Amino acid sequence: MLESFDAGPYWRIVLEPQPEGVYVLVYEREDSKLMKYDYLQDDLAMAKFFCREEYGTSERSWHEYHGPKVMG
Repeated sequence: MLESFDAGPYWRIVLEPQPEGVYVLVYEREDSKLMKYDYLQDDLAMAKFFCREEYGTSERSWHEYHGPKVMG
């Protein structure tokens, strides 16, 4: 799993790979318990591209996320 705090007007984005694809989980604020938006992309490259296009997330901003899984 990867996360970025370069999330446009939002606090954080988490990319969570699952068998069906990569979930893009967008959190509005630091204290948000649930994601504001969730999207499903085909693979990690498409998920990162989506984040760059939608939220301006730079490639360099991604780092390993070690928190709990959200989608399963």
